[in-house]
Parts: sequence; C-alpha cells; structure tokens
Amino acid sequence: MFIMHLLNLSLVAPVIVSALTLTNVSHGLSAADKACDFLHAHQPNNTYSSNSSLYATDESTFWSQACALGPACEFAPSSAEDLGWAVRVLKQYGAPFAMRGGGHMPIEGSNGINSSGVLLSSSRLTQLHLEMDGAGLHVGPGNHWEDVYKFLEPYGQTVVGGRLGVVGVPGLVMGGGISFFGWQYGWSSNNLYSFTCVLANGSVVLATPDNQYADLFWALRGGGNSFALVTDIQMKTYYKPEVQLGITSCGTGPNVSQSWFDALDGFANNGMLHDQKASIIPIINTGSVFKNTTSYTFYRFYDGNNSTPAVYENFTAPKFPAVSDTFGSKSMYEWSQETSPLLEETIGLRERFWLIPLATNKQALQIATVVFLNQVSDALGAFDVWIAGWSPIPVSPHFLNASRDANGHGLPDGDPMGAEPVAQYMIELSLTYSNIAAYEDVVTEFLIKVDADIRSSIRGADLVDTLLGFYYLNDVDKGQADRLWNGYPKENVRLLQEIRRKYDPEMVFTNQMPGGWKVAHANVTF
Repeated sequence: MFIMHLLNLSLVAPVIVSALTLTNVSHGLSAADKACDFLHAHQPNNTYSSNSSLYATDESTFWSQACALGPACEFAPSSAEDLGWAVRVLKQYGAPFAMRGGGHMPIEGSNGINSSGVLLSSSRLTQLHLEMDGAGLHVGPGNHWEDVYKFLEPYGQTVVGGRLGVVGVPGLVMGGGISFFGWQYGWSSNNLYSFTCVLANGSVVLATPDNQYADLFWALRGGGNSFALVTDIQMKTYYKPEVQLGITSCGTGPNVSQSWFDALDGFANNGMLHDQKASIIPIINTGSVFKNTTSYTFYRFYDGNNSTPAVYENFTAPKFPAVSDTFGSKSMYEWSQETSPLLEETIGLRERFWLIPLATNKQALQIATVVFLNQVSDALGAFDVWIAGWSPIPVSPHFLNASRDANGHGLPDGDPMGAEPVAQYMIELSLTYSNIAAYEDVVTEFLIKVDADIRSSIRGADLVDTLLGFYYLNDVDKGQADRLWNGYPKENVRLLQEIRRKYDPEMVFTNQMPGGWKVAHANVTF
C-alpha cells in the first residue's frame, strides 16, 4: 500500500508543478528573494522568513555554528511532493539553495546557505513507520537517531544507525555511516531497502537495489549529494532488545596513556578480528574545558546480554582499572539519552573534522598522536573556548567485507566507496571552538600543518605503508576533497559522474546547491 501510494503521487507531482506560473513576484530582487516571495505566496505555512521563530530555531541547531549563514528564507516541506514543487520553483528562478537534514556536517556551506539562497529544511519530514511484515522502518530525513531509537524501543528492534543520538539520519546514511553494529553488518548504507527521492526535475521516485533506479540507489550510498534529495529511507531492522554500552573513563597521565594504547592495539589487532559483536570509540580529549589536561576514554559496545565479554578484558580491572565506567545493559535509546547531555556544552560553538586513515600499527598511531598533542595547544590555546578530540576508530576487514554485497544491473559490487577490506584506524580529528569567524584561518592552518607533520614523521620512521588511501566521506574536511575522490575506485568515480549526468543533466544539485561533495568536481585522472 505504501509503495502504491508513493508511485501514484510521483505521477501527480509533476502535473501540479507544471501548472505553476511564476507571477506576482517583486521585480528587482535577487533570485533568492523572488523565490522566497513565490514560496511564501503559495505555501505560507512551509516558508519561514528571518523574523520567524522557526527560522531562528533551525539556524541555532546546527552542529557547527559556522553553518548558520542566514538564508533569504527557509522552506520546510511536509511531503516529498512539497519538496519536488520547491525544487521546480528554485530551478525556475535560478536561486541557489542548500538542503539540511540533521545539521551534523560541520563544513561551512555543506548544509546551510547565506542570504543569496534558500535553505530547504527537513524539520517537518519526521515520519517513522515500521512495516509489520518485516520490510523494515521508514525514516524521514528530519529525524535524529535518538528519535529512531525511541520509536523502535517498544518493539525490541533497532537499525544499523548512528552511535550518538544527536546525529541526523540522512547525512550519516548517505555518507556510508559507521554504526556500533557495523562490525557485523557493514556500513549503515549497506542495511537499506530503498530511498524515496526528489530528482532535479521535481519528480518523486523510489530507488531500490533491483528496480529501474538501482543505479541511483547505488550512487546515494556514499557517492555524495549530486543526485537527488532524499525524503524517506527504508532501513532494515534487527531484533536487538538488549545491548551492552557505556563510557569507560580511564583518567590522565603517561601511565594511563600507555595502558590506553595497549588496550586499543589489542582490540584492533586481535579482539575485533574475532568478535564482531564488539565495537569501540576511543577518544583522547584536551582543551580549555579540560583545563589543558589530556584525558583518555573508551565508548564500549557489545551486542547481546553478556556484560563481561572476553574481548574487553584489557579495558577493565585488574589489567586497566577505570576511573568510572557506565558499561552495562541498556537499549540504544537509553544510550542516546546518556550521551546527549554530554554534548550540550558544544551548542553554539564551531567545529571542524579532519580524517587521517592509518593501518592498525601501534607505533604509527602513537607517532601520529604525539605530533597532534604536541601542536594543538600551541595552535588553539589562545581561543576563548576550545576542545580537541582525537578518535582512532578501529575498523575491521569484516566490517568492510560486509558492505561488498553483489549488485545487479551491471553495477560494481558493494557501494561507490569500494573500501578495501583491511584493518585500519579511521582517525577523526575534531576541533570545537568559539563561534568567532576569525578563528577559521587559524584552524585551517593548523589542520594542514599537523597532517603534513604526521605524514612526514611516519615516513621518517619507515612506516609509510601504514598511510592508507581510503577517506570516509562523513569525516573529511573541505581541504581533503581530492583525497576523498582519489580514495574511491576510479571506475566507481567515473560511474558516479555518469549517473549524475543521467539524473541531473543541468547540474541543479551541483551548481545551484553548491554545498557538499560533488562528484563532478572530483579531481581524478582516469
């Protein structure tokens, strides 16, 4: 019934849009102002001006305030058809625009736009619908993972979703998506049935792995945002009424540091290779809010009801006593409520990510960590507020192999990312700091320098083979675009460009929607 209803609407929407006449709009205004006038005249309940409280709410809830740029107006569709109509309007006026899901990507302009354009907000696309026949969960792009986990909790079900509840749904999934369950089931994007999307001509389509839009389905799972705007994601569900989760705070100091690296190395080179139910988020933090000390932490996860799995023996007493530990039985929703308050102190600040992919070599990781810690205080120490995070996520070959399912329709196996199934650290370097625009140049200079110094130090230690080439889309910075696309298989990049030309020949989602990762701009030599 759901699919038939969708297909019927996809036929009706273009007729509705084609009947539009772009009249009664003020002359002499910018393209964005004209589009805003038209949107407000025809859908006033979905269009927010800058003096609206709903506009103010959206602009204040970006993960990084660098993305709150003050659009000419916001349009918040309540259906795929509304969004398709809006895309037609924006295309006709030539108005620049941005599309916002949960607002987690911190790159300026990735999910926001200034007064030269219109912000399309997913804030009203918050549907959650569980198919009782086992066909999964329909999730609207306006949801955050805590909304999803809360909805599923009474059913004992979960999805291969975000590890933190405050993260938005669509960006994580369409960028691949690392989940606590990924060591068993692969990327979040590997655990989907379908996308409902709006194309650049405003039509609404359903993309699945085995229908006429199979190539679009493939491209949306890690290929960037050049193809379509997603209005519904149908995710696979798994019966997981109980998991073990918690924060293991290890403390500070050189002895703690050595034990932390020992535990992480044992997990990366042994534990995760033999027990796919376990996954961790290792974190080193320093900064003004930590009084310039360096703290060592693990977020630990285990699927099931075993609260003392052998894979974690190096993380607990007597081998490694913790300062505090909340590891225990809880639901994914309960976990999201445990961690969300910890992130409230970053509201209103700016943030940048930077990715360093590295083989699971203990010496190389320690070299990289020392270079980072030795430089970050000098670079950011004068900021009013700053927090530096260093998180070497260990990813197993099984994780990446689980994402290499065979595809039909002549498509490459797996997904566009095509990551080789080798054990690796995906090191997320995160910097959070005061909302002062002048700090951006300082941060950029630091990121470029510390990356170069890390690579130089690792080469100097004759460990060049530990420097890997796959860059996870959701954690790269705007200065890493060339590395991102050159880390994908060349044939996949070529096919992504072909699919982009097929579904958006006029490059609406590339030129009018400039934010995000655009495969048309991939600097790859074929």
